[in-house]
Amino acid sequence: MSPAKKSSRGTAQRTSLRHVLHRALIGAEAVLVLGVAKDWIWRQVMASTLPGWGKVALSMITTIGLFGGLFLIVRRMAVRGMWKTHHVAQGMPVFLPTLLLHAALLGVLFVLYARILGVKLG
Repeated sequence: MSPAKKSSRGTAQRTSLRHVLHRALIGAEAVLVLGVAKDWIWRQVMASTLPGWGKVALSMITTIGLFGGLFLIVRRMAVRGMWKTHHVAQGMPVFLPTLLLHAALLGVLFVLYARILGVKLG
């Protein structure tokens, strides 16, 4: 195999790996955002004056709605937003900017989860 073919194949594999990692991170971030929404809704349901069976039923319906339909919507929105950023970052020779954006978003979600759970950081 010629060095040019090896080089282009290696570049394609790196690009493919980057794309897979990027999509996996977007999926994880979408699930975390839905977790925040579910926790907030769950607290509202538990604080309501519904009877016990109503709280359980509403919690179940909320879970199905969030992780079923809204997951697709949140993921599409995240993919669109990150895709625009990805195109800008793709022009750069390294994958680091995209990873830094994901790290920043995961950091924000980490702090948001800590606040929701009432956990003091540090």
